[in-house]
Amino acid sequence: MKLVSRSEWGAADPTGSYTRISSTRGVKIHYEGSPVPDALLADHDRCAGHVRAIQASHMANRDEGWIDIAYSFVVCPHGYVHEGRGLGHRNGANGNSALNAGHYAVCAMVGTSGITSPTDALLDGLVDAIEYCRSEGGAGGEVRGHRDGYATDCPGDDLYAWVQRGAPRPEGGGGAQPAPQPSGEGAGVYTVQPGDTLSALAGRFETSVTQLVTLNGISDPDLIQVGQQLQIPAPPFPGREFFVLGAHSPYAKQLQTWLQAGDWGPAYRVGPSEDMESLDLEKVAALQEHYVDDLGPADGLTGPVTWLYAYQTAHGLRAR
Repeated sequence: MKLVSRSEWGAADPTGSYTRISSTRGVKIHYEGSPVPDALLADHDRCAGHVRAIQASHMANRDEGWIDIAYSFVVCPHGYVHEGRGLGHRNGANGNSALNAGHYAVCAMVGTSGITSPTDALLDGLVDAIEYCRSEGGAGGEVRGHRDGYATDCPGDDLYAWVQRGAPRPEGGGGAQPAPQPSGEGAGVYTVQPGDTLSALAGRFETSVTQLVTLNGISDPDLIQVGQQLQIPAPPFPGREFFVLGAHSPYAKQLQTWLQAGDWGPAYRVGPSEDMESLDLEKVAALQEHYVDDLGPADGLTGPVTWLYAYQTAHGLRAR
């Protein structure tokens, strides 16, 4: 990985404090959505200045109120990964605070004119950045485009098509497909039933066809067989801070939906919602008490294993 630190590209200091994050669901890919000079292709020495220009533009944007460059990382056409806000910091690029906390934001130096398609070196750099976010920054297996979950054209058609192919390295050199999770820990087992398709199963189990294909080593998604056992990955754990009393996020609603489906604890009067309330902690504690040997003590606090069990019991992937 060719990492360029903030000091190496000449970053200005942020004007405020970053919001810390311990993990994300994965990485979202961006493009600049504006002209990117062709001159960058021939002269890598210009790339640091271009990142400085992006930072200056972001910090001057009064409507957004950015304290720094919005992206976690920026990748140039030569495959160098320029550190933006970096690991462990919520970015400002994905659309709102929940989306920013959910995924790191990696931007390619691709735009609407000039450089409009990624070079092979740039794609390699994007995969390097994704793998770095996973290995060092607590990123989960998801690789998405900015337009996933937010109304925008970003990251452009070429990059989005690459994301949908599983974010592969050029020339068959592997890719950034979601990392397989070991059976019995991060994955449950489902036996294919008549009429099942991978796309239907992906929707039912809140995953993607790409994840199912990658985890199960499937060569042709249309040829899954009745009776075949599939490994089903749970959504990556977003972090304990989203499940404390009073926390507000989409992850709270996701957890509550699973607890409701699993019939854990007292019934909701209204819920689920994006707020963690005392009733939610009671429902978590009920789940933990049932699996006390695995999850105890029943303290109502959600960690990675409680998150996993809530998902699996809601979807019939773990016996009661």
